[in-house]
Amino acid sequence: MKCGMLLLALTSWVAASCSKEDAATPKPEADGPTTEQIVFTRESGNYSGLVIPYRKAVIAAGNERGKTALVLYLHGGTSKGADNERPVQEPGVRAISSYLAAQRIAAVVIVPQCPKERSWGGAMNDVLKALIDGHILQGEAEAERIYILGGSMGGTGTWSMLSAYPGLFAAAMPVAGNPSGCRIENVSGTPVLTVMGSSDRIMDIGLVSQFVEKLVESGGEAVLETQEGWTHEQTCTQSYTDARLNWVFGH
Repeated sequence: MKCGMLLLALTSWVAASCSKEDAATPKPEADGPTTEQIVFTRESGNYSGLVIPYRKAVIAAGNERGKTALVLYLHGGTSKGADNERPVQEPGVRAISSYLAAQRIAAVVIVPQCPKERSWGGAMNDVLKALIDGHILQGEAEAERIYILGGSMGGTGTWSMLSAYPGLFAAAMPVAGNPSGCRIENVSGTPVLTVMGSSDRIMDIGLVSQFVEKLVESGGEAVLETQEGWTHEQTCTQSYTDARLNWVFGH
């Protein structure tokens, strides 16, 4: 009986010692944030005379892939408004931010919301440029590592920003967007990868194909990838693959 009690006490002492040792031993930290840990805070500001809401996520990721990037995502037309909610729910936002975290690319991801009565492009270019400048001046990211991506209205807005501000972006990915009215000589200075769906009934693939051909002819680095059978919606939601994002953020 005494032997049994002694064995029980010894076992309890060993277990307690192990628990204390485990508690005292620091656990290794994760390499970077997981998808679930990426948080988009609610922000707003007055840029070029217009107050707009936007979401922002800071992906530290150990900063192993060089200087911190500024990544601007432009939403589609159905996400316009002032709720500061619908834009960040677009699949492209999660795909891009998850990719950056998985690849350990330090970045500030910004998702602005376009007012209901406006569209990306035109006067909104100045607003987006002011938004970008504000974060660069605050030292949140590096001026040579600014990227812009977006789908549908956001894809058209991406083309427009490349035309309005040549040389500002390290690379761009306009998805299912319309480049009509953009200046070849301005856009050709930025590496561009664009995606179109063959069953897109909203955007004209032929127009985009001709524009990309002219970009290449002028010495620009431009790639058009056409997905057979994809509708406009499919193109906007499924285009942000790792392979394409590798191309964009490899610049």
